[in-house]
Amino acid sequence: MKNPTIATALLLAGLILSPITVHAQGGIVRKGVTELVEFFAESGAKQATKELAEIGGEKTVREVIEKAATQGGDDLVRQVISLGKSRGPRALKALEADPALMAKALRAVPDAKVADAVLEASRQPALMAKLVRSHGDEVLTASARHPGIGTQVIDEFGGAGLKAAKELGTDDVLVLARTKGFREMPEAAQRKFVGLLDRDPRAVTNFLILAGGGTAIVMTADFVNRLEAEVFGKDGKPGRLTQPMVFYSWVIGGVLVAALVGYATIKLWGVLRHTKQNIKP
Repeated sequence: MKNPTIATALLLAGLILSPITVHAQGGIVRKGVTELVEFFAESGAKQATKELAEIGGEKTVREVIEKAATQGGDDLVRQVISLGKSRGPRALKALEADPALMAKALRAVPDAKVADAVLEASRQPALMAKLVRSHGDEVLTASARHPGIGTQVIDEFGGAGLKAAKELGTDDVLVLARTKGFREMPEAAQRKFVGLLDRDPRAVTNFLILAGGGTAIVMTADFVNRLEAEVFGKDGKPGRLTQPMVFYSWVIGGVLVAALVGYATIKLWGVLRHTKQNIKP
């Protein structure tokens, strides 16, 4: 700055205002901690008391509110307090790693899934914050759809894992969660598998189910190449996914045959029953 007088004045103003700001934040923090701890105590709920102890008690409450005050001042502190009161002490644990980021992400979760999202985020706060930071708010909702495994799949397979968690049922997501050896594969094989999973999560999990025969798949580069060739096609040779009418005609044909056999069995049973009734003396 060209004018040393102005620069000196601004520096002095900063030095004067800094303690005031710190003091104000300290007041916000003390008030927020007291309000929440008293709320949990006065609620009389044993579950709330137990959860508060499990997350680290007043120490954790203070740390989360201090972070919130630093990140967003009184407004964010009020959001944290509101979440704590409505969702319990676990909500504070869910916010622990990054209150501003996680409070915003929780607001994007449908009401019916907020409790599950809070529980999932409270299990691994740092990991969940990292995933939300990398892939967006929808990570929370996707993880909440598959308790205990959704977060793992998103962490393992990144954006493709998120897509799978959003589109597939929990049984299929569990198939992905049970795979082993992904991180031990060469990076090229990892990228190929992630690309295939992102292309069609259902086709990949169906192949994993068929290939595994009920057991967990141990991934290797050769296995990923086989997956690509048999499902998506490779080197000019079509896979089942590139010939959907052929593949699905077998599936539909099998269902129709089973239905016809079942119908014929029922009709035959009816005829025999009627015949027996007619020949009774």
